Amino acid sequence: MTQLLSPAIFEIMSDEISSGKHKSLEKIKGVVEFRILLNGKQECVWTIDLRNSPGKVFEGKCPAGIKVNSTVTIDDEQFVKLCLGELDPIQGFMSRKFKVQGDIFDDAETEYSAERRAEKCSLINF
Repeated sequence: MTQLLSPAIFEIMSDEISSGKHKSLEKIKGVVEFRILLNGKQECVWTIDLRNSPGKVFEGKCPAGIKVNSTVTIDDEQFVKLCLGELDPIQGFMSRKFKVQGDIFDDAETEYSAERRAEKCSLINF
């Protein structure tokens, strides 16, 4: 059985975002839901909620009553590549490596942040 690598990245993102050190994230003010796939099947959902400072990252769908600004559907391997900077966000989107529903501009800033957090992830070895 293949183990998902994306949860390790989301945990690092959670630590970094909840630290409050990244003031640039305050301008995003949105909620992004990531649907992580493995072999074409949805394996997990992670939510990044940046509506209030410092923000939070958690596994699971956004609670009822809270508006999701955008939803990203992406394969686990492509998400890791995106976060490591091996997949350009624009090229990945244009070549259908992942799908985005909602406000893509919020996602562009979130993906940039994800790239920086993933660099610290020692759990990913290809």
